Amino acid sequence: MSKVSFVLGAVATFFVSATVFPARGVAQVPVVGSAQSPATTTGIDRYKVPSTVSPEAAEQLNKLYARLAHVPRRERPKTLEEWDQANAQLDRIARPTSTAAADALHVTRTEDHLGGVPVLRVRPANFKPGGPVILYMHGGAFTFFSAANSLAIPAMMSSASGHEVISIDYTLAPRADWHVITDQILSVYKAVLATGVKPQSVGLMGDSAGGNLSAGSVIKMREQHLPLPGALYLIAPGVDITGAGDTYTPLAAADPVLSAETSVWSRESYVPVAADRMNPIVSPVYADYTQPFPPTMIQGGTREIVLSSSVREYQAIRAGGKEAVLDIYEGMPHVFMSLIPSAPESKIAIQRAADFFAAHLRN
Repeated sequence: MSKVSFVLGAVATFFVSATVFPARGVAQVPVVGSAQSPATTTGIDRYKVPSTVSPEAAEQLNKLYARLAHVPRRERPKTLEEWDQANAQLDRIARPTSTAAADALHVTRTEDHLGGVPVLRVRPANFKPGGPVILYMHGGAFTFFSAANSLAIPAMMSSASGHEVISIDYTLAPRADWHVITDQILSVYKAVLATGVKPQSVGLMGDSAGGNLSAGSVIKMREQHLPLPGALYLIAPGVDITGAGDTYTPLAAADPVLSAETSVWSRESYVPVAADRMNPIVSPVYADYTQPFPPTMIQGGTREIVLSSSVREYQAIRAGGKEAVLDIYEGMPHVFMSLIPSAPESKIAIQRAADFFAAHLRN
């Protein structure tokens, strides 16, 4: 495992581990790595790597989990200044390794603005203009990370697909709520179309909260009668911000990355008004999929409490008569592609997603 992969994974996990969506009626689970969070609870060792993953993944996960076992508990920022300080600290740690991960794949990065929104254009070494364009929404529970320090997945996709990936540097909650953030995504999308790119040539992708934003933004496009993109790729999407879902309970003690305890961070920051949390733009699993919706690939792992979120979104899309693919990986944690990018599981997942885009995006 490379130093870049290990450090990048540890940094990403540290800041995501305490910011997952809530679980209804679930006893509070200690934050991963806190003094109150032993590796074993109810007889389950959250840091034990399954014997059924690849040897390469096992080696990398064992190193990663050893580090996670000592991650200290974090307190929720109380003011915008404290949120900014937390993100500045994260950026100092994550940006160098994020940059190194992109450099290793020989992708170029160019800062730009589309529709008044800052973006980062990620292009592969063999980039040729005129092809499909993929818009990427990074994860981080709506409150953390940026385009600049979340380069691993867009770099991997750009390299695998040969296409430009535009990472949208949306304004983070709580400085912006769901109305503002999804409006920014639509502004970028409309700006891309204004350059002459056809809707069927545009793909949307996102991980975790970014998966929510990808699906929710398409619902908003539909409500505004915009032409829809050609395909979606959702990685472990948190598509029900109310926190409903079966796997929150049985996997709570087995998830090495996510915890339900501090769920209110994302819920209250991104959607301050409780009555809005079942709006399909906010919780896409409640959308009407008998209405137009692009072909969608959903990926996840068996060791994450949001697994049922992926399953429910897949079933909702299929029940509406639309195309969806559910691609689940044995023993993998939340957004594993960014945590162990050189593992076979991660490479296979990204390549399958690139192939999915290739099959559905049309010039």
